[in-house]
Amino acid sequence: MAWIALFLAAACQTVWTYSLKYADFNALASFRFSLAVVVPVLINIVSGLANVFFLNIAFKQVPLTTAFGIWTAGTLVFIKLADVFFLKAPWSVAELFFVGLLAVAIIGLKLSAPN
Repeated sequence: MAWIALFLAAACQTVWTYSLKYADFNALASFRFSLAVVVPVLINIVSGLANVFFLNIAFKQVPLTTAFGIWTAGTLVFIKLADVFFLKAPWSVAELFFVGLLAVAIIGLKLSAPN
């Protein structure tokens, strides 16, 4: 369950990151409320809370340094995948190589972590 929680926490962190990109906090601070202003902010709040919830579950069952490393690397992988597949961002072989290194590191952390 802890590993699923880490996966979900990384996914929520990815959503949170993109909600920051699309949120218009200046409009919100100016009290200009519209659907385009409120929805990204609500997504930001919900995904941030869900991220902390799932991360808390994982931290109770997985060693802290292992969980944090996997969460961080997983978030980076998810952000890159979202950039490439949804936002059609360019990618290079070098980026693919280094994302692969992250995947190897994640697997290594999981395999070497104490039960």
